[in-house]
Amino acid sequence: MKSGKKYPGKFLLVMLALSLVTIMNGCKKTEYNAPSSSSGTPPANEVWMQNNTFNPSTITVSANTTITWRNKDSVTHTVTSDNGAFDSGNVGGGGTFPHQFTTAGTFSYHCTIHSGMTGQVTVH
Repeated sequence: MKSGKKYPGKFLLVMLALSLVTIMNGCKKTEYNAPSSSSGTPPANEVWMQNNTFNPSTITVSANTTITWRNKDSVTHTVTSDNGAFDSGNVGGGGTFPHQFTTAGTFSYHCTIHSGMTGQVTVH
């Protein structure tokens, strides 16, 4: 009578191949969703949350302009108006928060998670 362990090497090889495929698929997803660690200058009307700062920390735009905050860190941040005019809620690494400024004024904001993160939008 033959044992059920005739091909133990093939079983291990199949398990190894499936594990490798799973790991490779996970890496592709992680690379796609990972926040960029690149430095530089954000494009127009965009503010980066990077290294626990808002970059740029001050921005001036015309009325009816939408600013997009992009989290370039791997930790969660918020974009919270000091006067309650807007609040992003939690923005995870790689996430974005757009907000349209329809009226003139100066709007200070901060990250509720990291007290040193502050910024200001001036709208003409």
